[in-house]
Amino acid sequence: MDDRARLGRAGEKESERFLRRQGHKIICRNYRCPAGEIDLVSLDGKTIVFTEVKTRSDSERANPEDAVNPTKRRRLVISAKCFIQKTRSQGRAYRFDILALTVNAKGGLDIEHFKGAFSCRC
Repeated sequence: MDDRARLGRAGEKESERFLRRQGHKIICRNYRCPAGEIDLVSLDGKTIVFTEVKTRSDSERANPEDAVNPTKRRRLVISAKCFIQKTRSQGRAYRFDILALTVNAKGGLDIEHFKGAFSCRC
């Protein structure tokens, strides 16, 4: 596994811990369907939360949240529709969040949580 993949895995694990501390119940990690992948699916109360995790070694190149461009958002929406249909969750509240993680000077991860980063009609 290369450094980039290791950083991504570390970011996803830290994101899961972060969401749990926020009171989320993790339902699924790395949900895959033909349209793509959703990093984390959780419940925040009764709301289904589809979370995209972006981890960067520094913020000078680009902010992690900027990597969730319109194409990526479309894939996330289609994947969320697959999840909703597969789990018969039509009619439930849902939202799309982004967790942007950046390695800080001490080697730890700083987390910025964008709740309801974008929306769609699933």
